[in-house]
Amino acid sequence: MPKIVAQVSEDVLKNINEEVKLGIFSDASDAVNSALRKVYAQKSRTYLRWLMKKEGIAESEMLKELAALRK
Repeated sequence: MPKIVAQVSEDVLKNINEEVKLGIFSDASDAVNSALRKVYAQKSRTYLRWLMKKEGIAESEMLKELAALRK
């Protein structure tokens, strides 16, 4: 897996280390990966809402379509 380097504030690093100590994450890398996944998921949901509004698609229509795809 590719590695990246990021600069974070002392507060963020402190929070990450605290979550690792509490056992929420096994290490700092897991905490950062989880945060990145959550951010990208939120970004995707925001984009989908924007696209639905732009195209005039109601949420109920979208949910029906998703339900049909999952069958």
